Amino acid sequence: MKDFKPKTIKIKNGSWTVFLELCKGCGICLIKCPQKSLFFSKEQGMYANSTAQTDPDKCLLCGICELDCPEAAIKVVKEGKR
Repeated sequence: MKDFKPKTIKIKNGSWTVFLELCKGCGICLIKCPQKSLFFSKEQGMYANSTAQTDPDKCLLCGICELDCPEAAIKVVKEGKR
């Protein structure tokens, strides 16, 4: 079995993480992102599907993708916010 480790992307004011073992590649986060910063990566998830990834130059760390993900596969951390 493949070892699925979270993939974290550092962004100026925090970080964006996708949990590869949870992401099913449904694309809801891509549709909901107001900045259109999300896309499907070549990284494979648990079901050999493409997983979500963000463009750190476009992502504002708003957290909409995290809130709308039905599998809780995304974690957004904004520095200075609790």
